[in-house]
Amino acid sequence: MSDDHLVVGIDIPVAWGEQDAFGHLNNVVYFRYFENVRMYYLERIGVLRSLEEVRVGVILASTTCDFHKPVLWPATLHVRTGCSRIGNTSFILEYRITDQSGDLVATGSSVQVMYDYAAAGKVTLPDTVRTAIEALQRG
Repeated sequence: MSDDHLVVGIDIPVAWGEQDAFGHLNNVVYFRYFENVRMYYLERIGVLRSLEEVRVGVILASTTCDFHKPVLWPATLHVRTGCSRIGNTSFILEYRITDQSGDLVATGSSVQVMYDYAAAGKVTLPDTVRTAIEALQRG
């Protein structure tokens, strides 16, 4: 499958303290990297502004990570994300992490559910968010 839908990317230098006892990047750090790029994506589609203004944002329903290659310090990783599916109340982001050689390090996904923090419940994806996702994905 093409990764053309992974439209937001950031570079992240691996910190010495992110290694585990086996001398490679600890598995929980990959989820932090997914979160970092996800926040840039959410900012671009207006979800962070919506949360601040009307208390409607997203809540993470699930996330996955498949590890393809160990990462050793020092390294800088390229982390990308993009939307693969838009539903009625949620959308799916996919992730791809590559190393400086372009080798695949990890892939993953997450399901974000639109959530009204004031009412404490999920809501329909606002048209503004849907439109912003579609525009970002088109480039």
